Amino acid sequence: MKRREFLKLGAVATGTFAVLGTLRVGSRAVSAQSGAVPAVDRLVMTNVVDNVYDVFAKGGKLDTISVQRTPLERDDTLLAEHGLAYHLESLRGSDRREILLDFSLTERNLLNNYAVLKVDPSRADALILSHGHRDHYGALPALAHLAHGKLRPGLTLHAGGEDTFCHRVVVTPVGTVDGGQLDRGALEAQGLRVVLSKDPTVIAGHAFTSGQIPRLTDFERPPAAARLEAGPMGSACSVTHFGATKVEAKPGELVSDTFQGEHATAYHVKDRGLVVITSCGHAGVINSVHQAQKASGVSKVHAIVGGFHLAPAPDEIVAKTVEAFRAIDPDYIIPMHCTGFNTIVAVHHAMPKKLVMPSTGTRVIFGA
Repeated sequence: MKRREFLKLGAVATGTFAVLGTLRVGSRAVSAQSGAVPAVDRLVMTNVVDNVYDVFAKGGKLDTISVQRTPLERDDTLLAEHGLAYHLESLRGSDRREILLDFSLTERNLLNNYAVLKVDPSRADALILSHGHRDHYGALPALAHLAHGKLRPGLTLHAGGEDTFCHRVVVTPVGTVDGGQLDRGALEAQGLRVVLSKDPTVIAGHAFTSGQIPRLTDFERPPAAARLEAGPMGSACSVTHFGATKVEAKPGELVSDTFQGEHATAYHVKDRGLVVITSCGHAGVINSVHQAQKASGVSKVHAIVGGFHLAPAPDEIVAKTVEAFRAIDPDYIIPMHCTGFNTIVAVHHAMPKKLVMPSTGTRVIFGA
């Protein structure tokens, strides 16, 4: 195997592992047309926490990106878990911005990895939470508490909808698993400004969120076992916020979770195209990419990044997703978290030159 191919495959061989709608800028809505979202010169995406830390993962320069891996150190060891967190640093001329996206499952792992990777949360210009699952928000309350008074005044946390803060449950054959509930009021009490960015929104002048994602593909479905607890009518967790389909439920009853409030994060990298970060992809990775294209007016996709939630998917769904990837034709695919080994193998088989293997502590540099 050539070195270039091994870099993109990482350690997999060892088994180690179009324009509609509106875009919001602050409180002002502008047309989602080409140029409505800013283009950045450079994006450094650091995978702070992921499901795996692969000490053998290879780094190096590819055609248009650089991949940097964090080596194993005796005293500064990265920790992996079933969770996801990113640090996103971008440059636009001399203007630098830092965004924290998702916050892992546990405080221990997130704060440890921030320290190892020299990520300073007090420098963050904005926070983004992709959706209300504990493996993405778990360490956020502790971070907000520990950093209270140290974060930028009025720092905004962008969430995609009311259901981000509702009680979630997973139904299994042997009973239900409590998925927890993120307390919006407690975050605001620690000084965070929580904003529901249901429409595409420019973040910190550099990034943008997709807004809530239309479900257009015929093969992408939310997990059948996912449930939300209904709240009283008129409350934040009323069933009227759970999706387009009308649901009848009494407070306290469980209804199907359609992840109405899930949103993706994206950047338009100058002369490269979109970098779309799906985080978990319950709304469908293909739906998410198409929504980012629509919101930005940019058709070229430079990279598709994140969890694609295909680990439990049958082969035919994986095959349809990979075929859709081929139609989108991104320059790179960087699967993480809940994507699944099945999908990574399928992408490698179909598009080996586009695949970059994940590992906690990986930095990918897009642009100049």
